[in-house]
Amino acid sequence: MKKFVTMAVAMLAVLSLTGSCSKDGSGVTPPDPDPGKEVPDTPGNEDVKPLTKVPFNKGLNLSDWFNVSDIRYFKADTYTDKDFDNLKSLGIDALRLPLNFPVFMGGAPEYKFSNSFLTALDKAVDMALKRDMYIILDQHSYYGSRMFPEGYGEQLVSAGLRQLAQRYKDRSDHLIIELFNEPGGTYLEANWPEMQKRLIAGIRAIDKNRILIVTGYGCMIDELMKLPEYDDKRLIHTFHFYNPFIFTHQGANWDNNPLQNIGAVDFPYDVTTMPEAPESFNGNAEYTGYYNSYPAQGTEKYIGDLLMNLYSWASQHGKLLFCGEFGTLTSAPSGSRARWYKTVCDYFAAYGISWTAWEYRDTKTPNFGIFKGANIFESNLDVDLCDAMGLTVPESYRTGCPEVVIFDDEIPFWWQQGGKWEGYEPKIDFMCKENPEGGSLNCIRWDVDDKWGGLVMTPWPVADFSRQHSAGANLEFSIRADREFDSLTVRFTQYKEGAAWQWRNMVEICTSKGGSSDINFAADGQWHRVSIPLSKFYIHGTQGDWKDAPGAGDEGFAWDCINHIEFVPEGNGNLVGKTIYLDNIRIRK
Repeated sequence: MKKFVTMAVAMLAVLSLTGSCSKDGSGVTPPDPDPGKEVPDTPGNEDVKPLTKVPFNKGLNLSDWFNVSDIRYFKADTYTDKDFDNLKSLGIDALRLPLNFPVFMGGAPEYKFSNSFLTALDKAVDMALKRDMYIILDQHSYYGSRMFPEGYGEQLVSAGLRQLAQRYKDRSDHLIIELFNEPGGTYLEANWPEMQKRLIAGIRAIDKNRILIVTGYGCMIDELMKLPEYDDKRLIHTFHFYNPFIFTHQGANWDNNPLQNIGAVDFPYDVTTMPEAPESFNGNAEYTGYYNSYPAQGTEKYIGDLLMNLYSWASQHGKLLFCGEFGTLTSAPSGSRARWYKTVCDYFAAYGISWTAWEYRDTKTPNFGIFKGANIFESNLDVDLCDAMGLTVPESYRTGCPEVVIFDDEIPFWWQQGGKWEGYEPKIDFMCKENPEGGSLNCIRWDVDDKWGGLVMTPWPVADFSRQHSAGANLEFSIRADREFDSLTVRFTQYKEGAAWQWRNMVEICTSKGGSSDINFAADGQWHRVSIPLSKFYIHGTQGDWKDAPGAGDEGFAWDCINHIEFVPEGNGNLVGKTIYLDNIRIRK
């Protein structure tokens, strides 16, 4: 996504526009789209049915699954059936699945995918297809620019595409293959159209009917419009859209990007709120250009004109359009971010352009995801953003109290497991198979060997439980122990940017014969279910001032920015030497 974005924006800015449009009456009204327009037939391949329209409408990129930089980071079960149900509930009908080919391949000359990769990919495909969703297999992260002149870069890509074509040639036409994401480098700049032609031919020797997605150099709009005519009846033409770049990528903090030093850029452009250009732009013509052009480009009309120009070309040449990536970083002002998405999605709808937004979720901050803070579907979905994109927000978000799973056989990926306290690492097994609660595969075993150690679960970056708190939800968990203890602290801690100390909200639990808390259970080696209303948690001051009385000042605690859920001895030596088991931790009403 990122490698050729800046080049794309620069080229888009100098396009010669063939028309203009506006939603507010400032220009020509967009023409009525005709997504079902017939694509002119091409000679040959008479037995292949022409593709007359893009068969899907809108979707999301699953960027954090198969697009890993190293096999050590790959987790086959990053997404489960529950995740796909959540995705389906958003009203999307397509998922783009970026793949990093070389990570999962053996060496030359076969460049054979590993069996474990193919098995995991099969599962992903199956989860999408059984929900009647389209899934786009996108050769994403392999550029190999230095390798292409020697030829083996193309050999690797071609080998991977042909393997996918062979493996899925008899599967549903809801499976689509995208040949190359943002092809770049000096060699491909001159040779990409012909290389793409060869890649198409390699797939067609195996599968004549599979829908394929093709693109121009860098996935740029102007390069897409330069592509030659390919003798193929089942192609979709794709592009990426991150315009204006200074708005969509404000706060970008990778590769020492100068845009990390600018924020609070509104859309549309507002002269009264526009920040000054940062010092990192000084002497950088590219980024100074982004800044100086934003008054003209930070408008709905500018976006509409770019997309209308593309639409006019596609209509004239009978091409089917798909935007494989578009988005704005979460570092943009939230209201402006939603307005940008609505503007872009409205124009996509006006011109019959299907899309998959970049992205569903990511643990990096900032990111392009559709969550506020931690990627917890049940509590952190950005409702305003989803509304702006025309996605379907589950009704429970508006009127109910969705359940939040914290531990069920394992920590969900958005929770970081831990327990480190001032350099101390407690003895915790998050995948314990010693008699988990009925129906579970794993539980948590905690061997308490220090009175200041603790079991800590961390949503990243932060979780919003304000709706659950307001609705009267409970923190529920199953617990077992075979030795009495007098006090175990259960608490939430909050994160507030810039705050010197973070507030804590806590309760105490004990075994029925070991302490005085009214939240207790029998230390009989059996599982017991504990349910604690969130309203029962009381302020324990901040980690810095060690105030320990209820009412120590609740003005600081906020349920919308939780950064830890903790089980801690809190200095209680009575817990040392005991073993505690936990399972099925969740928040629900």
